[in-house]
Amino acid sequence: MELKKQLKILIPITLGIFFIYLTFQITSEAERDLIWGYIKSAKIEYVLAAMGLGACADIIRGLRWQFLSKAIGHKSSSIISIASVFMCYTSNMAIPRSGEVVRATVLSEYNKIPISKTLGTIAAERVVDVSISILILVSVWLLQYNVILDSFFEDDFLNSMNDNIEVIVSLVIIITAIIFFILSRINKIRKFFKGILEGFLSLTKLKKKLFPFILFSTLIWTCYILAFFVIKFSVAELNLINNSLIFPAFVVGVFSISLSNHGLGVYPLAISLFLVNFGINTEIGLTYGWMAWSCQAIITLIFGGLSFFVLPLLNTSD
Repeated sequence: MELKKQLKILIPITLGIFFIYLTFQITSEAERDLIWGYIKSAKIEYVLAAMGLGACADIIRGLRWQFLSKAIGHKSSSIISIASVFMCYTSNMAIPRSGEVVRATVLSEYNKIPISKTLGTIAAERVVDVSISILILVSVWLLQYNVILDSFFEDDFLNSMNDNIEVIVSLVIIITAIIFFILSRINKIRKFFKGILEGFLSLTKLKKKLFPFILFSTLIWTCYILAFFVIKFSVAELNLINNSLIFPAFVVGVFSISLSNHGLGVYPLAISLFLVNFGINTEIGLTYGWMAWSCQAIITLIFGGLSFFVLPLLNTSD
């Protein structure tokens, strides 16, 4: 059991390091200098706008939780609810999967709510967010499946993959490992979907607050998408990316985050590999990916760090 816990921590960290190494392998020193040059030339107003939108998403997420706390008969401080979200994401950057426990503990300790109830509400939130992620993925597929499929059969794409055989081999290994992992966890997957059903049923307790909860959930994801989109205008070269690619690239990024600590290494490379299918060179794709990832990571570290420092000083709810 102890080994299993250690592996849950070590595997995401190892994957993050591996994908950073892979990024170095598929880029030359000149290309990395070019990427760094693009990042340094970024217009600060767009970077700040992206960071602000990312922060807004997390703030709304904290406020959304208050609907769930009221549904289970407890009041929650807005400051504590918001701070717990930033503390959750900061913890996940250090130790994968630790954030939910940290958040549930903070909400329980400062709001005097049983931890079993805070864990239940966080699980319900996750159900909603996973469902929205799947809905976004399906929407992208339905709206742009022709473009996506055609890109995988173009000669330029096939040639680019031949030039990056290390990437192909690595992706095959990772996908194979994921398939074997899924097959070995069939019972847990059944429990996961059962948990999704239970999570949806728990949302019925919201009653009149269900619409505001859905509205806040929509606002959260709208802020995330806009934050990702705004990055495009921060560097002149990123304007080469067609607007129609932004939404599917965002989805690719969302589903890559869970592979390592806050998507470290994985997120930028996933964005780049997706965009290269549509004729966007690796340097521009990596610039986009690293800037989008960094904006959210910086916001998380700043507000998460402040929350860890300030929250213990607060003895009462607002």
